[in-house]
Amino acid sequence: MSKRSVTWPADSRACQEGPPCLETCPATAWMRMRVPLVAGEEVRPLSRVLTAADSGNGISAELDFERYVFVNSDLTVTLHRHPQGEWVCLDARTMVDGAGIGLAESALHDEKGPLGRSTQSLYVAARA
Repeated sequence: MSKRSVTWPADSRACQEGPPCLETCPATAWMRMRVPLVAGEEVRPLSRVLTAADSGNGISAELDFERYVFVNSDLTVTLHRHPQGEWVCLDARTMVDGAGIGLAESALHDEKGPLGRSTQSLYVAARA
């Protein structure tokens, strides 16, 4: 696995308003929640990280999203410090086996640097 830069973007508007990446490849994305998960509730940094971590499968893929369905049956998040700030970066990669088994894994970062990792077990099948 090659080491890729996950530096803080110079223009953070591009992170939230740019076109979606539709390629089948590993991907790196900075993201933030623009609305609370629960209306009227404060969004805390840990909630931001957990919400973003659940997107690893959605930003990286090994197969065409139009032809295959990816169902993540679980999410495991391991952090080595408390998250800070609004922005979270996922440096994500998805691996798929021909038997319909897959794994999405993401290195997690926030505005202060490396934060932890997340994994999602995947069920993969051709769309009907």
